[in-house]
Amino acid sequence: MTHMDNPSISVVLPLYNHAHYIASTLQSVLEQTSPVDEIILIDDGSTDNGFSIAYKMLRDEPRATLLQQENCGAEKTLNRAIGLSQSEFIAVLNTDDLFLPTKIERCRNIICNHPEVDFVCGGIGIIDEKGGRLSDGETVEWLQRASAFQKKCRTLDLAFLNENSVTSTSNMFFSRELWRKCQGFQPLRYCHDLDFLLTALCHHCVMIDMEQTHILYRVHRKNTIKEDLLKVRLEVAAVMANTMKTNSARLLDAERLSSDLPLISEILRSKNNAALLATLQLLRNNCSDRHDFYTLLKNPKTSECLIQQFM
Repeated sequence: MTHMDNPSISVVLPLYNHAHYIASTLQSVLEQTSPVDEIILIDDGSTDNGFSIAYKMLRDEPRATLLQQENCGAEKTLNRAIGLSQSEFIAVLNTDDLFLPTKIERCRNIICNHPEVDFVCGGIGIIDEKGGRLSDGETVEWLQRASAFQKKCRTLDLAFLNENSVTSTSNMFFSRELWRKCQGFQPLRYCHDLDFLLTALCHHCVMIDMEQTHILYRVHRKNTIKEDLLKVRLEVAAVMANTMKTNSARLLDAERLSSDLPLISEILRSKNNAALLATLQLLRNNCSDRHDFYTLLKNPKTSECLIQQFM
């Protein structure tokens, strides 16, 4: 079947030290109103018993493949899982987040009715460590600000250059072909999702389905994004530098300077990283592609030098 009729869908789950959450995460996949065709779970060198919990839940599930590996990072784990999957479309789910019951059904319907769309993301609910819904707090307020800015933008490129309001790879549903064109997830620990999103905008049609909540994003003390704020800022600036090189025509239109420039100025002021960004653009110009650029920044000597100089 083609994806216009009944698209096949694989859910990929990169598991790392989420023993407290993995059962509810998997339950949210198994309880979908439109069942997925395949479940690929890879444990990325966890030190807890999360894989054992997952194995007990899925050992009799014919759609499931479970693997373990030495720790190598989220982006490599995602790329391996997607490479092993067989479906036309991929839904990512981090093992501390949850799908809403109609997530897959909604994405299937969108693809069937809009065959030009190759990437879907939707509304987000925020939950705490115990699964309780949050209506206020830092993450909720950040998402509200990001959504408000997006409404002012003529393109999603500008909106996502400001903030990744998609929030997480858990909110990403995309075609295998798009993943190939984007050359997979890049070697970034914190911003591989933002890079993939901005690269996807250059290749295919992205739909933001805000009419329905797709996922519940869990806020807890061990969220990866909270590990090292300086390195997070460096990766954000690197993705911005790459985007300004590769998406420049989509970010700034000479015929729309009066509307685009205030937004770009607001983005740059909010990041407060003009010197770092200019330096990263010079480094990006000396690299053959974004993969080489991000690999350069993963070198501890390079990243430490940039952090010491500009942060």
